[in-house]
Amino acid sequence: YRLIKRHSSSRMSASSRCGARAASTSSPSRHLSRSRPSRARASMASVASQLPVLSLPREDADENSHRAFAAELCRTCHDVGFFYLSNHGVEQACDNVLDASRAFFALPLAEKKEIDYTRSRAFRGYMYDGAENTAGKPDRREQIEFGVECAETCATEGPYYERLKGPNQWPAQVPLRAPVEDFQNKMATLSRRIMTYLAIGLDLDGGYFDSMFGDEPNVQMKICRYPPSDGSVGEHSDTGILSFVVQDSVGGLQVQLHDSGEWIDAPPIDGTLVVNLGEMIQLITGGYFLATPHRVQNLNGSQARYSVPYFWNPELDYRVEFIESSILDSLVWHRPRPSDDSFRATGSHGGANRLISAYGENAFKSFARSHPVVMRRHHSDLVMNPDGSITSPSSSIL
Repeated sequence: YRLIKRHSSSRMSASSRCGARAASTSSPSRHLSRSRPSRARASMASVASQLPVLSLPREDADENSHRAFAAELCRTCHDVGFFYLSNHGVEQACDNVLDASRAFFALPLAEKKEIDYTRSRAFRGYMYDGAENTAGKPDRREQIEFGVECAETCATEGPYYERLKGPNQWPAQVPLRAPVEDFQNKMATLSRRIMTYLAIGLDLDGGYFDSMFGDEPNVQMKICRYPPSDGSVGEHSDTGILSFVVQDSVGGLQVQLHDSGEWIDAPPIDGTLVVNLGEMIQLITGGYFLATPHRVQNLNGSQARYSVPYFWNPELDYRVEFIESSILDSLVWHRPRPSDDSFRATGSHGGANRLISAYGENAFKSFARSHPVVMRRHHSDLVMNPDGSITSPSSSIL
């Protein structure tokens, strides 16, 4: 990582640049072997194995290895927008936070509700099965929503999306805070490293994306439990930059292919994180990178599914700055280059999911759609429009 940052000011050759036709001979990715779909998923495409597995180079690897990874990463983000990441170095923290999640969800419902999310104007805390919705349909999962730890009084003025700042709620019964915060810290380091590789792969300076995160990236994460048989979350895309998912062994994550619209499985692979891109990076790159729709369907009749999604997001006041068109013109597009309108939306929410270039507004959009109880209790002065945008009668957050 230090090596690739040190050499990031030098431009990549045409053969190693993101999207270049000539692939590196030392490609750091591999693909899953094709497997027969289960009977319960017979209608799913058997090409789930087409999701690539990218192996993160060691920090002390040579420069060619770093640049080969950067190029392969960018090609994957262009073609699919979804992949597995191995050798990421966060394995123990992933195991610890999954174990702590299982301990929390094993508590009686009354004890879990002691940190009920409806008490938080920042949408933090425990959400019971069915409390959250996607495109108006209740999600079949329970979860805790976390964000950047901030006192209730840390945001007292500014635009309405500053209301997303606030304290997390922590259970008294299980030691959850330490593994969650350790996981968050390690994932922040990994996220910044991936952003450097994305910049290098696009033939930009390695620190190109640093300013959008600054000192206060609006990091979010969840711990989730999906009940057996019908645990689910509907089709959606994520609002920020990068998303990482820790999966247990049960499976159920599904990804929609951009070219065909087919849904494929993203089954668990030991030691990997599932990574996908958010709506902000699709906007920044003029549609070169994809914010791919995905969903969860736990079809296992006897086992609950546990997962930990982590979202690496810009500062709340970040506004999209598009990559220069000359950079995008130099890349190889494996699909038709989108029109100005088409890359400003994704196909989720019935095709009405407009991507808002002000990140704080785009992030609030997602919470407002999914949590009407919190909106009524804490944000009754705000009006949500059909495309998800918010009308605020005042710039004050009070």
